Amino acid sequence: MRCIILAACFVGASHAHSNLIYPKPRNAIDSQDPRWAGGKSPDVWQTDLGPVDGAACACRNGSDVCNSGQTCLWMSVGCSIGCKECDGGMINNKSVGTNPNHQDRCNSGKASTINDPLHRTYNRNCTGSCIGSAQDWTKFNPWRAPGSAPVYDSCGRAGGGPRPTAGKGEYVETKYAKLGDLGSKVLPPMPSGAVWKVGSVVETMWSVRANHGGGWQFRLCPLGSVLDEECFMKTPMPFAGNSKMMMSNGTMLDLNSTFVTDGTLPVGSMWQMNPIPTTRDGPSLGKVGYTFSPPCYDPTPPRALSQGRCTGEWINNITMYDQLLVPTVAAGEYVLGFRWDAEGSAQVWQACADVTIVE
Repeated sequence: MRCIILAACFVGASHAHSNLIYPKPRNAIDSQDPRWAGGKSPDVWQTDLGPVDGAACACRNGSDVCNSGQTCLWMSVGCSIGCKECDGGMINNKSVGTNPNHQDRCNSGKASTINDPLHRTYNRNCTGSCIGSAQDWTKFNPWRAPGSAPVYDSCGRAGGGPRPTAGKGEYVETKYAKLGDLGSKVLPPMPSGAVWKVGSVVETMWSVRANHGGGWQFRLCPLGSVLDEECFMKTPMPFAGNSKMMMSNGTMLDLNSTFVTDGTLPVGSMWQMNPIPTTRDGPSLGKVGYTFSPPCYDPTPPRALSQGRCTGEWINNITMYDQLLVPTVAAGEYVLGFRWDAEGSAQVWQACADVTIVE
C-alpha cells in the first residue's frame, strides 16, 4: 500500500494540496485526458485508514463537475523562509520529505514575521518568549513570512520537486507533463473565459484537498512576460471583502475573513489566512483536536484525517469563494497567479490561469 499522506508508514510525512477551480488554471490540463475527465482520477490515495475518499485532487465546483485533473500536485516542496531555493525534500543528500518542519532548511536565520496568534493556524499557544524558540515549531515554514519562501516555479512544479518524496502525492505522467516539470515552462496558455473589468470586484474559487493551514494570495502577470515571482509580485490583487465558503453539506457560509498585511511580501500586500481549522497540531501532528475555532457550528468530533462541515484535514468538498479587486492595469491578456503558503509544512502551492482584463 502506498502511503501518500501522514500515515504509520511515513511518520512525519507532510502534505497539503489545493485546487484553483475558477478561473480554470493551466494546471488542470489533465482534465482533457480521459483518465481524469469528469472529475475522475486513476490514482486513489491510500492512508493508514484505507483509501481516501474520491480522486486524488477531488474538489467541488458548485453544481458542476470539478474537472481539476492533477491541479493539486503542482507545488514546491522543502521551502523555508529566507532560503534562496527549495530543496525538494532532500537535506544533505538525504530524502526527508517536507519534514522536519521545525528546521531552517538552508540555515538562513530569517525570523518569522507572522507571530500574532490570531494570524496563526497552528500552535497558537506559543506566544511571548516562546516565539522563535524550539517550541515554535512552524517558525521556518512559508506562512510565517508570507511570500518570503522560495518556490521552484510560480505556476508550480509537477509533484513538488525533482524526485518523489513522501507526503506529496504521486504525480502521474501524462503527455502534458511529468514529475519535476516546471509549470511556466510546460503548461500552455488555456483560455479560462474569465473577462474582468478594471476596478471591478470579481470572484474566484479554490479548494483545500489536504489542509496545512497558512494563507494565500492572488497576483497578476502580463501574458508574454516571464512568469516568475518578480513579475507576479509587481501586481498583487487585494481582497475586496470577506470570502464565502461552501461547506461540506452544500450550504454557503459567509466568513469573517482574516486579512494579513504586516510582515508580508510584497511589503504591505494583502494575504488571507486559511479559515479551515485542521484536526492535528504539534510538530509530529499527533495531537488530535481543532487547531483553532471552526467558522461554523460543527458537531463532527475532530479526529485524524476527518472532515466536518467547515473543518478538517483531508477535504474533498469544501470550496472557498474569494472576492478580489481588479487593480488599475492596462487592458490585455494576463496570467492570474495563485499562491498558498502552508504553515504546517515546508510547502507552497501555485497555480496559473489565463484571464482577460478590459477597461
